[in-house]
Amino acid sequence: MICKIFSLLTAAAITLPASAQSTEVQLAKPLNIPLYLSGNFGELRSNHFHSGLDFKTQGRTGIPVHSADDGYVSRIVVSPWGFGRAIYITHPSTGLTTVYGHLSSFSPKIDNPVRKRQYEKESFAVDLEFAPDEIPVKRGEQIALSGNSGSSGGPHLHMDVRDTKTEEALDPMPYFKQYITDKVAPELRSLALYPVNGEGVVNGGSSPVTHSPQQTSEPFKAWGKVTPAIKAYDKMSGTSNIYGVKYLTLTVDGNPVYKRVIDRFSFDNTRGINTIVDYAGVVRNNSWMMTSRVAAARPLGDMIEAVDNGVLDINEERDYKCLWILEDEHGNTRRVPFTITGVRHDIPEAVHKGDMLSWKGHNVYSGNGIKASFPAGTFYDDIYLKVTSEPIAGYVTDRFTVGDPTIPVSGEYTIEIDIDRDTVPDKNKYCLVRIDGKRRSAVDAKYVDGKMQGTPNRLGSFAVTTDTRPPVIKPEARANWGKRGRVSYIISDNLSGITEYRGEIDGKWAMFELDGKTGRLSFTMDPSRFNRNINHQVVLKVTDRCGNTSEHKSNFRW
Repeated sequence: MICKIFSLLTAAAITLPASAQSTEVQLAKPLNIPLYLSGNFGELRSNHFHSGLDFKTQGRTGIPVHSADDGYVSRIVVSPWGFGRAIYITHPSTGLTTVYGHLSSFSPKIDNPVRKRQYEKESFAVDLEFAPDEIPVKRGEQIALSGNSGSSGGPHLHMDVRDTKTEEALDPMPYFKQYITDKVAPELRSLALYPVNGEGVVNGGSSPVTHSPQQTSEPFKAWGKVTPAIKAYDKMSGTSNIYGVKYLTLTVDGNPVYKRVIDRFSFDNTRGINTIVDYAGVVRNNSWMMTSRVAAARPLGDMIEAVDNGVLDINEERDYKCLWILEDEHGNTRRVPFTITGVRHDIPEAVHKGDMLSWKGHNVYSGNGIKASFPAGTFYDDIYLKVTSEPIAGYVTDRFTVGDPTIPVSGEYTIEIDIDRDTVPDKNKYCLVRIDGKRRSAVDAKYVDGKMQGTPNRLGSFAVTTDTRPPVIKPEARANWGKRGRVSYIISDNLSGITEYRGEIDGKWAMFELDGKTGRLSFTMDPSRFNRNINHQVVLKVTDRCGNTSEHKSNFRW
């Protein structure tokens, strides 16, 4: 009886998890402009939580970025993707590390040792560590200029605050909220109620039912086990952006049954985000409906407290008075009441496809030309998995569908696909791809004894094909190279993806910078390395994952 469950709640009341962050620490502003956010901590992103704050930079790059406290540069990452140019500063006095991402350039005291190591490694992309005495910085010292590097979707400064010892991501808002005005409460987009397969019904059926904000006074009719869900976003003063909700609470008849606080997380568990949403809705419609159900594996640990894993048992013919409470770091609160009316109804039996796999065990499927191996903990719940195959034109194997792509997985697993028509002399040209409608993407894989062994991190459809087409190299504004002192290309690949490139000018390695999101590869002529007012030859080689290589040679005067 649900009334008995609630009586237990009173004795062992759910309380909001205590934040491990010290609000006594106040960090300096990283930007000397009014601070507005384009993204906040814990926002729901594809397969991960957003790990920091995105500070707006007035739609432009080149704004000075300052260290938030005394410390030392402990790490520098330069990459075509991810954070792009990023600085990690460790602050021993507070036990914190701050991270500054998507930068356009470093200050000279940082750039000089980084550039030195890039030339030593002959690589633009580097991941470097520094000792405490190598690059010390002071609170408020300029360390970089803001930018749009890496996987950034527009100019901004991404900033993390991390626990130096555990490397967990912490919500930076408590350290910066004195600089940010927020008088706006979170905003409701929709409510939903999900029946548990084979154990509950909603409005007489086995499908979820959704209510718009205008329908919140209309009761859900349910019987058996159900899971409430809500789609909502935080809002802030002075912007039209939407953000993630930090505090989320569900009560039934005045008793808390679910509470979630996103104030810190481990990067090892960030894919656990897929357990607090309707993952099928994310995959199919990019719809982020947050549910109260807690997965059996509980990947998010103390972030969530719940009774009966957040599942309600509607077993009385009465009204269950429910309330969602949404709150942000500034204390702005939205209360969303709704009613579940218990209406007795027959519950259809669950329909399952495939074999049941335990999330706790190591599971292996083998047969019909494919082997799939799932380490213990690959799944968050016990699941049913079915593997099918069918011929597909243009491939050297059948297309194998491994499970339902709307089932989340915690990370990589292994598949082996037999190549029946193994007629390609150069085995490096085989490519394992994941097929999603008309889209296909390469999976990390290698050829071993007539099989392709790969490590996907999602369920879905897979097949083996060949990639014999080399990458494409297109010079960009070649006539202006000499005048601008900047050599630029756009590079791309049709399938397996570019893994390596090398540019030389006059026979010497040149540090071409790759922007992963645009494919732009560029080099600015350096008078300390190349003579002016003479002809120069540039040679660029680009190689993809299957070993296909393109080369482009050109001359210009600078």
